[in-house]
Amino acid sequence: MKIAAKYAARKANDDDNMVPLINVVFLMLVFFMVAGQIRKADPIPVIPPQSINDTRAATDPNIEIVVGADNILYVDDVLFTVEDVQAYLEQAFSSAVNPDAFWVQIKADGDIPLDSLRPIFNQVRLAGLTKVSLATQLEREAK
Repeated sequence: MKIAAKYAARKANDDDNMVPLINVVFLMLVFFMVAGQIRKADPIPVIPPQSINDTRAATDPNIEIVVGADNILYVDDVLFTVEDVQAYLEQAFSSAVNPDAFWVQIKADGDIPLDSLRPIFNQVRLAGLTKVSLATQLEREAK
């Protein structure tokens, strides 16, 4: 009889030892959910040009235009031609909840010459938008 009681007590203790482990795993899950950043990836890999300005916008852009090294153009993760950008921007601006805070960010690869970006800036200007930002990355000093 003593063996059965000892075995029953041992089984209860095994379950009790799992509770702290479950608590630790749960706390780690909460920590990584709060501390981690989940960000959507660009449709194509882009390395923005370097800049010495480290100021960031207070809000996310309403429209993001991504231009790859081979001049492939994505507007809000959809493949576009340069000629179609103006109509899309006009439609998005007209349906904006707050037109005063509406802005466009252009994220272009750093290897693209400025002359190839002029048609995109022209389409933004023709759409009547004045708040435009070119995404850059902070220049790192060589050590």
